[in-house]
Amino acid sequence: MKLNLENYKNIVESLNEGIIILNKENEILYANKYILNLLNMTSNDLQSLKFQSLFNNKIYDHIKDSIEITGKSIDDVELYDSKKNKNYVDISFQKVNISDNLNTLVILDDITKIHNEEVKKSCIYKISEAIHDSDDLDTLYKEIHYILSTVTNVKNFYIALIDWETELIDFPYFVDQYDRLPQKYKMKKGLTEYVLRSGQPLLLNKKIYDNLIKSHNIEPSGQSCYNWLGVPLKIANGKTIGMICVQNYTDDYIFSEEDMKILQFSSDQIAMAIKRKKDDIKIHKQAHYDDLTGLTNKALFHDRLEQAIHTAERKDEVLAVLFIDLDNFKYVNDSMGHSVGDKLLKIIGNKLIESTRKSDTVSRWGGDEFTILLSNVKRLSGLYKLCDRILNTHLNNIIIEGQELHITASIGVSLFPQDGSTPDILIKNADAAMYKSKELGKNQFHLYKPDMNEEVMERLNVETNLFRAIKNEEFQIVYQPQLSLKSNKIVGFEALVRWNQPDMGVLAPYKFIPIAEETNLIIPLGEWIIRKVCAQAKKWHNIGYNLNAGINISAKQFNQDKLVDIIQNTIDETGINPNLIELELTESIIMKDVNRTLKICKKLKKMGVIISVDDFGTGYSSLSYLKDFPIDKLKIDQSFISNLADHDGDDAKIANLVIDLGHKLGLEVVAEGVETQNQIDFLRKYACDEIQGFILSKPLEINEFEKLVREHSK
Repeated sequence: MKLNLENYKNIVESLNEGIIILNKENEILYANKYILNLLNMTSNDLQSLKFQSLFNNKIYDHIKDSIEITGKSIDDVELYDSKKNKNYVDISFQKVNISDNLNTLVILDDITKIHNEEVKKSCIYKISEAIHDSDDLDTLYKEIHYILSTVTNVKNFYIALIDWETELIDFPYFVDQYDRLPQKYKMKKGLTEYVLRSGQPLLLNKKIYDNLIKSHNIEPSGQSCYNWLGVPLKIANGKTIGMICVQNYTDDYIFSEEDMKILQFSSDQIAMAIKRKKDDIKIHKQAHYDDLTGLTNKALFHDRLEQAIHTAERKDEVLAVLFIDLDNFKYVNDSMGHSVGDKLLKIIGNKLIESTRKSDTVSRWGGDEFTILLSNVKRLSGLYKLCDRILNTHLNNIIIEGQELHITASIGVSLFPQDGSTPDILIKNADAAMYKSKELGKNQFHLYKPDMNEEVMERLNVETNLFRAIKNEEFQIVYQPQLSLKSNKIVGFEALVRWNQPDMGVLAPYKFIPIAEETNLIIPLGEWIIRKVCAQAKKWHNIGYNLNAGINISAKQFNQDKLVDIIQNTIDETGINPNLIELELTESIIMKDVNRTLKICKKLKKMGVIISVDDFGTGYSSLSYLKDFPIDKLKIDQSFISNLADHDGDDAKIANLVIDLGHKLGLEVVAEGVETQNQIDFLRKYACDEIQGFILSKPLEINEFEKLVREHSK
C-alpha cells in the first residue's frame, strides 16, 4: 500500500516524540504537534523556515551528512525555539517513500530535562573540585568563571560581596568587555543592589530591563546590556553575602531559565566556599597577626626569624633583632584612656613599617612592645641611623584627638651570629639590651653585651637544679577541672606542673619549662608527669570518678622515638583505661613533620588514647590536618574566649566557627580560659561541649580537686 503525506500525518500527529518530514531538498513538508509545542511555533511558522535554521551551522553539516550519506543518529543536539530558548534533542533519520517520492523522516527525542540535569550536576561537581583545589579566592573566582562559561556561554561575569554593616559593595572579581572594575562603593539603586536587597534571582532581557528600570526607580551604572542575569549568594542561615552576575551586550546568546537554575544551583556552593575561605583567612590572620595593629605577632615573627637565621647562615650575612619598649606608655592609658593608647600603638606600628624595608619584619610583641627583624645588615652605621630615626623622628609629633603626644622608647639590639644562633636567644638578648637602655635613662638604644644579661646566672641555676629536681621529685601536679556544659559534671582535667624549688620557692612552668626544653630535660620530666597523672587518674577511676586526664605534650617529648612506648608502659604499669588518657598537642607540633606526626597519632589512637589540639586557632592556618589526623578534641584558645561579651565581634564569630567546624568533623570542643558567666552563656548557646577556666576553678591540688568533683556529682 502506497502512503501519501496525509497518511503519514495521521500516523505521527499524536506521537509522543517529534517528527519532521523533509523533501529531497531538505525542506520542511510537515511537523507534528510535539515539534510545534517544543519549538513554540505554529505549523505556518515552521514551514516558512528552512530546516537548517533550527540548528547552528556546525551541527547542521553533520545532520546533512546523516540525511544524505550515513543515516547515523546524532545525540545531544542544540535546538532553539522561537524565543531563542535552547532545547536538546537526540535525532535519528529514516528514509520513507511518500507518494513515490523519497523523503526523510526526522525523529527528534526531547532530552532537554535530562541534559540540563546533567549540566547542573557537572557544573556543581566542577565547582566543588575548584573549591577543593583552589588555594585562594582569586584562583577560585577565575575557575568559577571558566566553568560557567562552558555551560552558559558567559563572557561578562562578576562577583559582588556586601558588608551589610557598612553597606559597602566590593567586587573581588569583575570581567567585562566594556566596563572597568568598579571601586568599592556604598549601596545605590542599581541592579546589583536590587538582587542583594531582594535576595532573589533576576533575569532580564532588553525589554524587561528597560521597564524594570522605570518601574522600580533603578539607576543602572555602566554600559546598557541586552540581557542580564543576577543570582544572590546565600550562606546556610539564608543571609545574602553577595551575588554573581552574567550579562551580554548583544542577542547572540539569550540567558534562559535553565541558565538561571544552573547559577542558582551553583550559588550555594560558591557562597559557602567564599565564606569558608574568608573564615580561614580570619583564623589565619588571628593566628599570625596582631588584631589591633595588623602587625605580625610573636608566632609569625619567631617563624620568620628562624627562616632568616637559616638564610643568613647559608649566605654568611648579619641580621639584627630590635626589641622596642615604649617608655611610660601606662601613663597614656591611665591619663587619656585605652582608646587613645590603642590609636597610639597603631600609629607607631605604621611608623615602624615606614622606617623599614619590605624585606624586614615589624611585629607587635605584646602590650607596648615591638620587635623588628632586619635581614642582611651590611653596616652598623645604617643600623644606628635606623634606631636614631625611630627615637628622634618617628616617635615625635604624634597627634591624637587634637593632642600632641611626646613619646619615647627604649631599644635593645642583638646581632646574628655573634649574639646568638637561635630565635629565642636573639630575642632574649635584644630584650636584655632594651632593659639596659631603660636602666640608663630610657629614650636610647644599646647593642647587647654578654654582661648585660643578669638572667644568665639565674638560668644556669635553674638548669643545674633541674637535674636534681627530677631525681628528687620536687615537682607537684595540680589539676584544672573541665566541666561538661551538658551534664554540669566534672568530666576531666588538665594536668599542670609546679616546681617546689627548695631555694627559690614554687616556680611556675614558664620559669623552667623553656629551659627543660632546651636542655632536653623535658623528656624525663615529661615521662614523670605522664606516669604520675595516669596513676592518679586510675586511683580516681577506682573510686568511681571517670575523668579524662589531659596531659600537655611538648615538642621535644613528641619528637622522641619512645613516646608511644612510654604511653604503653604507663598503661601496663598503672592499669589505666587508655580512653582516659588525653594527650594535648599544639598545632605547631602537629604540622612540624606531618607524615611522622600522623604515624605517631595513629599508633596512639589504635591504643585508645584521646588526642586533642591545644590552643586551637593560634598556630598554623591550614585546617586540612583536622580531617586527616585522628583527632578527638579541639581546645579553643583563651585569646578567643576573653572577648565573647561582644557576641557579634570577630572573636565570637571565630569561636562559633571553631565550635561548628569541630562538630561537623565529629570532634568535641573545649573552651579554655573561661572566666565569666557571659562567656559560659555564649558557649552553651553555641553547643560547646566542655569548659575550663577560673570561673570554674583555678588548678587544684588532689584533695581540693576531689572535693570539687563531689560537689558537681550531686
